[in-house]
Amino acid sequence: MKFNWKMVCTGFAAVILLTACGTDNAKQQDGTDANEPGQVVDGTNGSSTDGTSSDAGSGSTSVGSEDSAADMADAVLTKSDAQSYAIEVLPGYTLTSEEPGRDSLYADENPNAFMRIETQPAEDGSYDYLVDNMQEVLKAASNGEEPEELTDVYSDVEDKGIKNAKAFQVDSETGPVTGVVFEKDGMVVRLTLFDNVDEKYKTDFLNMGQTIQ
Repeated sequence: MKFNWKMVCTGFAAVILLTACGTDNAKQQDGTDANEPGQVVDGTNGSSTDGTSSDAGSGSTSVGSEDSAADMADAVLTKSDAQSYAIEVLPGYTLTSEEPGRDSLYADENPNAFMRIETQPAEDGSYDYLVDNMQEVLKAASNGEEPEELTDVYSDVEDKGIKNAKAFQVDSETGPVTGVVFEKDGMVVRLTLFDNVDEKYKTDFLNMGQTIQ
């Protein structure tokens, strides 16, 4: 799947947010409820639960708190049709296969904001390779900028089965790019997050990423 690196206007999303702030019943706008039974994410055809992105991901980089469990209450477990994992997907996001061994989980309202997901069996050398390669990928995304290591990503999620989490970030023309590698359930997982300049989607992506199983 090929994504345009050009910034997409977010004015429409801003109008929705401002409208939502004006009423306690915003979640029922237009007669639609994100929790309506029967709306599920289909990991095979890439359909999504709803076209509205959650705002739980505004700015924070740390995950694993009690709040993150509440933020994921409406997520639907979705199986990758190209890799051997499943992930809980929030309303307003779509999981699709990019190519064998590589999926993309993108925001419906802004497809330029997405998280690339890659998994490998936890075999000798696979973890080290993905960590080293991730840093090269980030350098390329930022025209040679040295990645900054992050210490607050998946730092308190031992109960989720995540081990040896490493995270780095660089700035690009369209927003920050974050790379995370960790081990879980016999897999090495690499997540590459492409966010907008406001980091609107980062926490949502990280909260979903930690549910991979």
